[in-house]
Amino acid sequence: MTLDKIIYDVREQLKQYTTDSELDNRYIIHLYNIKRAKYLRQDLNNFQHTTDISITQTICMETEVVSASECKIPYECGKILRTKEKVPTPIELHIKPAITSVKPTTRLAIPFNFVTKEKAVYSQFSPFSNAVFAFLDNDMHIYMVSTSPEINLIECVSVTAVFEDPLQTATFKTCCGCDDPIPCFDIATTNYPLQPHYIDLIKTEVVKELAIGLSVPEDRENDSDDDQEQASQRK
Repeated sequence: MTLDKIIYDVREQLKQYTTDSELDNRYIIHLYNIKRAKYLRQDLNNFQHTTDISITQTICMETEVVSASECKIPYECGKILRTKEKVPTPIELHIKPAITSVKPTTRLAIPFNFVTKEKAVYSQFSPFSNAVFAFLDNDMHIYMVSTSPEINLIECVSVTAVFEDPLQTATFKTCCGCDDPIPCFDIATTNYPLQPHYIDLIKTEVVKELAIGLSVPEDRENDSDDDQEQASQRK
């Protein structure tokens, strides 16, 4: 379901149909995002649950070679790869941020090893140091390290994650250097990254919360009840 449709449903429930009403769409979105992050954080911290693909978003990010001192790690080659832009804030879990994949944008590419900063430093001394290890630093850039010089040939990476605010991905594209790049999120065409049962649950919570502030009586009757009442009045 798109965010446009979600906003419409909330307004319909509250009988706040026009955009010039006292209810701001941005506030509806704000409430939805906060509650979405709460429920997803609970699910993802439960290790018996796998990450549902419907809640993830994928963005493409260009990379650049920088000094290892940029993220203050002692890496022997002195140069490491990082994303040019900061990553939208992923949901923070007990053991790591909710980033599920970092990999090259080439077809059939294998995801990098997404690890902590400390493990990335020690990777240079491991038997698998030619592999690529990626980590998210405090400056919100993703850094990638490897003893293989081929890492510097990677110009773009694909990042898949569960983000705190899905709208933060709207400024990113689905590919790097495309002739006609598509935005990663659009409120009118992109499905809101959340399972349908949570969309309905959160809608109920948001409507109740907004109804209190708007002094709107809660509509407990369904459409069939309304139809029956109108029919009886006509008799």
